[in-house]
Amino acid sequence: MDLSASISSSIAKCREQVRNLLTEFIVPSRTLEKMGAKELLEKTAPRVGEVVSHLKEIESSVLLIKPEAAPTLLKSSASVERRFNSYLELLRQDSIDPAENTRLGLEQLRQAVADVSEFLSYAEDAARSPNETISYILDIVEKSKVDLSANIRELEVELQRIRQESEYLKRRLEETEYVVSTLRSEKASLENNLNQLSAQLQAVEEEAKKWKQEALSNSIKNVEELFAQLRSQVESLRSENERLRLMVRLERARYFTINQQKLKEQTGS
Repeated sequence: MDLSASISSSIAKCREQVRNLLTEFIVPSRTLEKMGAKELLEKTAPRVGEVVSHLKEIESSVLLIKPEAAPTLLKSSASVERRFNSYLELLRQDSIDPAENTRLGLEQLRQAVADVSEFLSYAEDAARSPNETISYILDIVEKSKVDLSANIRELEVELQRIRQESEYLKRRLEETEYVVSTLRSEKASLENNLNQLSAQLQAVEEEAKKWKQEALSNSIKNVEELFAQLRSQVESLRSENERLRLMVRLERARYFTINQQKLKEQTGS
């Protein structure tokens, strides 16, 4: 079965990675113990990450074709992960004796490699005897791939068409975004101009209000001056009227006196 073959290939790659770890960092451990913990961490962390990633892929594939292997496989996988985490943690720790940290870290790495070998053995055994039902289903799926190849080719053509349309829509979207950006810029410019005009209009209104107040104040002052002139003229007219009335009275009194004298003169004669 293709999936079993894929698992076997992944296991082989993982074994090769483990052999490289053994050759480079475990067999010459006495020499490496003199290396600083930080330097060792820098050299081995990427390798450890690759091994853990491969183990996760193998675990997922094996559990797919043989779920009943889960208890043993998951327990072994967890043990490997704990060993590797302990190794990395030891190398990251600050210590007054970095060489001791390096030595302890390499010991954890040895145990982790041993756990990896055990895990790969479990996985290999499980891959050789997959669950019959799941194996049957996967065989059907594998056979159906041949029948689906024509549909897949059609889907690929359709996908290409969709990609072309997507690129066209993407370009149109970029053009639209550019237009929107331009409109926003123009809007901002118009708003700025409007704010300036509003400020100018407010200044003009304030100036007009001030001018109106000054003009009103001047008008009131002029009216008051005019009223003062009119009052003065009225007072003058009143004085003149009193003078004339007095003159009339005096003239009447003189006329009456003259008439009395004439009457006496006529009576006396």
